[in-house]
Amino acid sequence: MQWIRDSIDFLRVGVEYNLAAAGVAVRDERGAVSTEMAVVIAAMVAIAVVLGAIFIAKAQSNANNIPDTVQAPTR
Repeated sequence: MQWIRDSIDFLRVGVEYNLAAAGVAVRDERGAVSTEMAVVIAAMVAIAVVLGAIFIAKAQSNANNIPDTVQAPTR
């Protein structure tokens, strides 16, 4: 779990450094990192879209596999 936090911190520093090098102000007067928040929200939306597409595809696949006729049970 720690490597995930380290990776996120590394990516955060990289994005913030590159934006600062390009002259983009990433922090406002209150200290919130608006660009970072936008990137995180965009990533969460992308994950939600992908999961939604997977769920819909799985549901359609299961619906298509329902047999048209059901045989009577044998005794």
